[in-house]
Amino acid sequence: MFKKIEFKGLNYDELDRFDAHDLKREKLHTFYQTFDFINLIKSWPELIGPGLAAVTCPLKMKGDTLIILSKHASYSQNISFLSEELKRKIFVLFPELRPVLKRLNFQTQESFFRPAVGTSEGPPTKSTAPRFHPQDPRYKILKSEADRLFAEVADAELKAILTSIYIQSK
Repeated sequence: MFKKIEFKGLNYDELDRFDAHDLKREKLHTFYQTFDFINLIKSWPELIGPGLAAVTCPLKMKGDTLIILSKHASYSQNISFLSEELKRKIFVLFPELRPVLKRLNFQTQESFFRPAVGTSEGPPTKSTAPRFHPQDPRYKILKSEADRLFAEVADAELKAILTSIYIQSK
């Protein structure tokens, strides 16, 4: 049976009077009150390397498990092979995790790693210009204008490319 410990007025020197078995649940509670998870996130590139840090991120601590978010399942598998080495590196930087962290679990979510809308990172965004269906009257008008402009072009493939560019530019 676990003993109830009040944390409001607890002096940490008083913890010596409790048995380790009694404190198991309280240690987790105290740990979550004192561990700064943001420091783990900030030092993640140092722990895992810049290449994997771009496609992985520590998500949360749940019980004795560190949940790591990855862009693709292959990254999760790659890190799972290195899990013991990664835990050793974590314990060097964060010794308070040694009694708590036992396992690494992985979740995959590609959308987390996509650049935010409106940033210059990542692939260029698609044009917002309207696309016309070949049966659309506006498309037919632009096609007839392009046919008149490029009537002298003999090569059919070149004429089709020029017509497409003309229609897309309008």
